[in-house]
Amino acid sequence: MGRLIACGTAVVAVLSGGLVSTAQADDNGGEKFLPPKNSEVVSTKDVSTRIIGGTNTSISSAPWMVQLLFEFDNDGYFYFTCGGTLVAPNKVLTAAHCVTDENGKALDMVGRGMILANTAKLAGGPNDEGTAVSISRSYHAGSYNADTIDNDVALLTLAKPLTGTPAQPAPYRETTRYAPGTTATTYGWGMTGSSPDDRLADTLQRVTQPLRSDAECSENLDTSLGVPGAYKAGHMICAGNGGTGNDATGKATCPGDSGSPMMVNGRIIGVTSWGVATQSELCNFGGTYDVYTKVSTYMPALQPRIEDTNFSRDTKADLWARTSSDGKAYTFTSTGSTFASRKAFTGSFSAYNLVVQTDLNRDGYEDLVARGNSGDVYWLHRSATSSTYTKTKIFSAWNTFRAIVTPGDVTGDGHPDLLAVASTGQLRLYPGLGNGKFSASTAVGTGYQLYNQVRGHGDFTNDGKPDLLVRRGSTGDLLLAKGTGNAAAPFETPVVVRTNWSAYTTIATPGDVTGDAKPDVVVRNAAGSLYLLKGTGKATSEIFATGVKIGSGWTGYHTIA
Repeated sequence: MGRLIACGTAVVAVLSGGLVSTAQADDNGGEKFLPPKNSEVVSTKDVSTRIIGGTNTSISSAPWMVQLLFEFDNDGYFYFTCGGTLVAPNKVLTAAHCVTDENGKALDMVGRGMILANTAKLAGGPNDEGTAVSISRSYHAGSYNADTIDNDVALLTLAKPLTGTPAQPAPYRETTRYAPGTTATTYGWGMTGSSPDDRLADTLQRVTQPLRSDAECSENLDTSLGVPGAYKAGHMICAGNGGTGNDATGKATCPGDSGSPMMVNGRIIGVTSWGVATQSELCNFGGTYDVYTKVSTYMPALQPRIEDTNFSRDTKADLWARTSSDGKAYTFTSTGSTFASRKAFTGSFSAYNLVVQTDLNRDGYEDLVARGNSGDVYWLHRSATSSTYTKTKIFSAWNTFRAIVTPGDVTGDGHPDLLAVASTGQLRLYPGLGNGKFSASTAVGTGYQLYNQVRGHGDFTNDGKPDLLVRRGSTGDLLLAKGTGNAAAPFETPVVVRTNWSAYTTIATPGDVTGDAKPDVVVRNAAGSLYLLKGTGKATSEIFATGVKIGSGWTGYHTIA
């Protein structure tokens, strides 16, 4: 394990070996600030941000807080740069400027980045603690602009899942939590004073601030900077009572707090982004507010990336199929436009009559929910330490159910859910608990006996809510049941989006096959030809692009998922 350096502190430590030396670390990055008119920009190589006027906080009070570390000089030393929030066991939400250089060029987070979790102590302190894990992917939601610090949000995928409790972002088009005057809480390890000589906090801090209206934010920040349009409503929010210029009386974020969350009622509403600064006063600048990325705006882009688990562990959903003759199972890795040659999947599936893909514990390893011929339903899952799938029975005597669907997080609590269509046509919701178990089911729809196929895996309409696709048996028409985000009535009345799909014997919804964050559909006709229909994100008849033939000879497969 490489050495960890707390940026701006005097102690160097090794995670696995204790204190090794004391040295003055270089400040290599983190927070980025815009200066007021006629002042200079503070370089990200000169500062890293912290909370002014905060209080110490334990990791048990904020179990989703993590630290972003980076090896700037390729010498084995990892510097603290920013905070972040665990939003799934293998996903971290942070700021885009935390994973780019001052020109907006992406840093090599996969090769030289690391996440430290499960500790309130700053990396490099006198006590070795916490869990370190490497980064496997880095994603920017939107086109990040380093000059204006716009679209300042990023999502990191971890090489292994963490055990900390994730926090959930505010949903798309959320309004209540953003009401002006609402008290919000921000966390971070940033500087505890506004002078360039001040240090990062050695223990996690928290501070409360009131939210401001967009009008107040624009007037305050655009005027302070002398740059009309510096504050971008919809992409940004701001908070605070205004900097005091006095660290003994102010409450503000500061270098080192970048990427950390702003929370309201248990949800992430913002990511610490920027503030006004001068060379001598890095934060808490007189009369100015702090700026945060408005998380809810970016959820249609972020949510598919939070849920992008697949067998090959890249950004593209793969196909799973079981043969009719011998029950052997295979996976087909997506290339983005088609599927690669099949790979054998562990075990025989001749005893199963229904299989769907999912990731019930959001650990980054694709699972299956499979119903046996006896009617019992099983969760097949693996872990980071094993390539063998464990079979856990989750339901008994389900042989009368017409369909089982795993569309994603229907209830909005961060846990994937399960839907089942009873023999009567009643649609029942089984809220997931994130561990392969479910809460008691509730009836959330009727009339589904009219449909001979019920499918779903993701948000087809690009509004941050999972949807369903159903095919009417009498006409063969394909209908969209648009997600509502309301757990009591999670889907709207289905509407026709395609006519006469009776030629297709199978409709499969593995997820985002092309890797563009929009779920796609794979269909098979009676002749055994396979077609890929790319999702468009539109809730209309244009919901999919024209199908492209991607294979032949698929009549030999009993199940395609």
